[in-house]
Amino acid sequence: MSAAPLPKWTSEYGYAGLRMTAADYLALGETPERYELVNGVVCMSPAPTLRHQLFFGEIVFQMATIVRANPGFRYFPDSSVQFSADTVYEPDLSCYRPGRIPPMPSRLTEAPDLVIEILSPGSRAFDLAAKKDDYERFGVVEYWAIDPADARVRCYRRGGDQLIESASPAAIDRTLPSTGLPGFVLNMAPLRALAQMQ
Repeated sequence: MSAAPLPKWTSEYGYAGLRMTAADYLALGETPERYELVNGVVCMSPAPTLRHQLFFGEIVFQMATIVRANPGFRYFPDSSVQFSADTVYEPDLSCYRPGRIPPMPSRLTEAPDLVIEILSPGSRAFDLAAKKDDYERFGVVEYWAIDPADARVRCYRRGGDQLIESASPAAIDRTLPSTGLPGFVLNMAPLRALAQMQ
């Protein structure tokens, strides 16, 4: 039995609100809008702010440094990760330890060792509640939710079958070492400097 044809995209509605499987969603390829598939429903993600983009650039710069020193590490900015048959998220950064995935996977279907999301006002509650619960359920080892307003990080680490907040955001001082991606240490100073920019 063949899959039903996908609705034709129109600039007025896009795909937001449509129901589809992960296979149908991933078959869309690149789209003009940023979407995620949540329990079989296509949801539009808000456009990132300029501060969000600066935070993202700094974190990717720091991540690239560890990857150059450890060629087996892999990280994927803004890439779709299929967590189940009806859930596909596009984290700001999905990171994997050496040997977890092929050198150049065609798709990301394994739960990342470290997921980093930069919070936005429009998605903050979703990132800290629904996404955190899904990352926990699907086996993500470590989840960082970074607030660009003040550079505070909510750091959740796996403890058995749960992601447990390891410290209050205010307790994270100069550096944040990853347990999901051993060897990666986030230097907080540049992020704090970006948060103070007017």
